[in-house]
Amino acid sequence: MPIFKHPKHVCMSYWEHFCFSSKLSGFFLYKSYTAMVHAILPDFYVTSSSDTIETLQQMLKEKGCRDENDKEKIKLKNSKSM
Repeated sequence: MPIFKHPKHVCMSYWEHFCFSSKLSGFFLYKSYTAMVHAILPDFYVTSSSDTIETLQQMLKEKGCRDENDKEKIKLKNSKSM
């Protein structure tokens, strides 16, 4: 029985989830910096926040479960193994 259930629920191994979450952490750190710079100097990083949302949506779409059918298959598989 796996220690962590969440990675499996999003169709990833522990290692894939770790790497992706670490990548997101660095992404958020950098984007927080650009948002703060924009708050102080509005002419810098003008589209950074909206670009961040679009990029994040794309990153999440491309990783893990691709569609609702995948999620349903994983849910069924997980419920049978419990």
